Amino acid sequence: MKRSGMFRECIDRIPPYVPGKPIEEVERELGLNGVIKMASNENPLGPSQEVRQAVIYALDRVAQYPDANNFYLRDALVAELKVDPGQLLIGNGLDDVNRILAEALFNPDDEVIIPQPTFSQYEIVTRLMGAKPVFVKGDGYRHDLDAMLAAITDRTKMIFICNPNNPTGTIITETELVRFLRRVPASVLVVVDEAYAEFADDPALPNGIRLLQEGFANLVVYHTFSKIHGMAGLRLGYAVAAPELIRETLRIKDPFNVNLIAQAAGVAALNSKIHMKLSKELVQSGKRQFYEELDRLGIGYLPTQANFILIDCGQDSRAIYDFLLHNGIIVRATHSFGLPHCIRVTFGTAEQNDRFFRAFREGMKRLEITA
Repeated sequence: MKRSGMFRECIDRIPPYVPGKPIEEVERELGLNGVIKMASNENPLGPSQEVRQAVIYALDRVAQYPDANNFYLRDALVAELKVDPGQLLIGNGLDDVNRILAEALFNPDDEVIIPQPTFSQYEIVTRLMGAKPVFVKGDGYRHDLDAMLAAITDRTKMIFICNPNNPTGTIITETELVRFLRRVPASVLVVVDEAYAEFADDPALPNGIRLLQEGFANLVVYHTFSKIHGMAGLRLGYAVAAPELIRETLRIKDPFNVNLIAQAAGVAALNSKIHMKLSKELVQSGKRQFYEELDRLGIGYLPTQANFILIDCGQDSRAIYDFLLHNGIIVRATHSFGLPHCIRVTFGTAEQNDRFFRAFREGMKRLEITA
């Protein structure tokens, strides 16, 4: 089969997404047991008991199509977020939400501003629709909002802001975001991806939904059940935006894009407040553990407001990544983010964090990594 002329031209310009390696794949390839994954910013506690029970109950109904309107989940989100039902776009994870918005909004002549480094799916959906990504390099490891404002043209359709940012864990403060939003034309949509916001302990982190309700009508706010709720395998996320925007996007979403089990689990997760509290406490404890050990080792890192940390290895990180992998610890090498000297590590349980540092210290010694 000849490839030439068969595929859309934009396909060649889409960088392949590089996910964290699954545990089973690593165990199979390397002949290991007891591998731990600290690569994909998952919750080591998993889902709450309420979610587990809801999943079991939902199994009796899997022969039926799910509710295309997500009635009970939508109702639970309305109660939790204090938003109008018409402001919600619920999807099969945020990747689905992202793609629905791109399909509904992006034309080939549109420009989409994407700060760097950040989550790669923003670029992927932009290129998929033939729109032009406009990359704006960060100020150090933070988004450069002034440079992003300067990049706006009459063809700009959307701006992406991941807050806290992946892979850096840095944030844009409420003061900075409000100042930015006041200068963005009303015709330009601003997506604030708050996938990691529930882990933050900095009071300066803005609440995007509140800012939307206070009058910034061009805001689109993302949230996910993958992180603090421990439901990454079920794929569930949502956007909150102006009703007129959501109304149009609903015309093109797949009719049954959220499966029945995920809907039931989502309702249960919103009622699992103790689990959310424990999950955040685990992250805060892990953060302290990493800060103390990295400071003791003299290894550079970025202070984080997420459930992961970006560690500067001071040299190409592929060697330490491979060493950790062969010792049964999966982390994320950040070459695809343009950070070849770093690794991103998800905070685990105290025992998992200890195991990481035992292997990391040994790897530093063998590879002669110095502070």
